[in-house]
Amino acid sequence: MDPRARARCIIGVKMVNPDTKEETVLFKRKNSRGKDSRCFFKDWFPYKNFEIQFRLDWNDKPTIAPTLDVDIRDASSKQAIEKGNWHHKEKKHDPELNMDIYDFKGFDGLILRFYTITDAAADQLIRFTVGKPRG
Repeated sequence: MDPRARARCIIGVKMVNPDTKEETVLFKRKNSRGKDSRCFFKDWFPYKNFEIQFRLDWNDKPTIAPTLDVDIRDASSKQAIEKGNWHHKEKKHDPELNMDIYDFKGFDGLILRFYTITDAAADQLIRFTVGKPRG
C-alpha cells in the first residue's frame, strides 16, 4: 500500500510512556479545507510558564513513522515561541529499550520519551488501527 494511502487509513493513535506504560489518546482535527488531516494531536499541557502541544504528522513524510512536530507557547499570552532544534523530531532506536522511540529534549530542560505500537509491524512508534477511511 502506498504510504500516503496508509496514512489516510489511520483512525486512532496512542502515545505510550516507556517507563510508566501510561497511554495518551491523541485526536484528529480538520485541515484548513475542512477535511480530516493526517495529523494526530496531544492536548496542550503545561510546563513551567509554557504550554506544549505534540502533533504526529504524516504530511511532511508520509511513512509509517510520522514526524513529531512540537509547538510551544507562553502560557499566559498564548504567544508562540520561536521554534528551535526541538520543533521536529524523528524516531530513534533506543538500544536499552530495544525499540524505536521519540526522544524529546532540548527545550528548557524538558525531557519526554514515548513510543507507540502499530498493528502493521512490531516495535513501531504509534498504536493505530488501520481501517477504511471515512467520508
